[in-house]
Amino acid sequence: MEIQGQIEEIIYQNEVNSYTVAELQTEEDLITIVGYLPFVNKGDTLKLFGKYVTHQDYGEQFKIDTFEKMIPQTIEAIQKYLAGGIIKGIGPATSKRIVDYFGEETLSILRFEPEKLGNVKGITKEKAIEIGKEFNEKWELWQIVGFLEKFGISTSNSKKVYEALGKDAIEKIEENPYILLDIVYGVDFKQIDKMAMNMGTEYNDERRIKSAIKYALILSSYNGHTCVVKENLIKFIIDLLDVGAEDIENCIINLKVTGDIIEEQTWIYLDIFYNCEKNIADKLIALSKSKNIKKIKNFKLELEKTEQSEDIILSNRQKEAIELVNNNNVCVITGMPGTGKTTTIKSIIKMYKDQNMKIVLCAPTRKSSKKNE
Repeated sequence: MEIQGQIEEIIYQNEVNSYTVAELQTEEDLITIVGYLPFVNKGDTLKLFGKYVTHQDYGEQFKIDTFEKMIPQTIEAIQKYLAGGIIKGIGPATSKRIVDYFGEETLSILRFEPEKLGNVKGITKEKAIEIGKEFNEKWELWQIVGFLEKFGISTSNSKKVYEALGKDAIEKIEENPYILLDIVYGVDFKQIDKMAMNMGTEYNDERRIKSAIKYALILSSYNGHTCVVKENLIKFIIDLLDVGAEDIENCIINLKVTGDIIEEQTWIYLDIFYNCEKNIADKLIALSKSKNIKKIKNFKLELEKTEQSEDIILSNRQKEAIELVNNNNVCVITGMPGTGKTTTIKSIIKMYKDQNMKIVLCAPTRKSSKKNE
């Protein structure tokens, strides 16, 4: 569904990801809109694509999928846009004087002849140039958001791209569309590759192959893997790009030289994944060498007490895991769903609580932590 209107008020905007709650004035109604709106300010004219939803507390809202920033079409819309505080030094009074002076040519003056703003009462020639410069920077942001839409880059990520590449983002992306893969996690490689090929990129372009290698390693991470067997990686890239193994090998070597990837025996890692794994391993080694201050004496007797009080019968593997925790300063317990990890952890917690030891649970979510309390 498509609606169009002007931002009357911004109720809330997250500074990090630009998630916004605002009021949009259409020709018929004042509508509450919600969604990711980077670089949007009070007074902006927007074309929104999305659907109406009903919030249990706030009622009907328009949930935004994508948007386009439109040029204000009427004198009133232009004045409201300028009065919204988007340009430093222009408030309601100044915006009215500018629009009264230039009328429908206001936006053209701001873009191409900002020095003429000095003819308006209260605006110096120096200030006029500053206003024109700031307006054109905002204009460039409009173009960037729309341009990125063609690459499947959501509006929620366009701010990240702009912050990384600056006002010349479009030129840099046109020169090498694959740089988007280094900035935005989860972007669709095939869509960017298609755009790049349409722009004239050669099928065996080194930038294309290097980006595909990084993409393959990131894609593997979606399934929880931090590395890929080199042979499998090369085969995947051959199938993906229809390029030769020799070209891929050369790009792997170059990426290793620049430090973008790490090769360890037969495994290939993205540098960030490798360093994360290494850091975890180093921490585990350091912990394992520390003094074990939690070891319980009469372990088997205490474990039997735990089984009785909890009315459970632990398997031999579960008992083995708990004993390893008792005997070692650090222990990693892994297993597929349904193998008894939660019961094992609960038993460990119960044992140490019975010894009047302090237990601290850490988890990515409160739900996970509470499950073991």
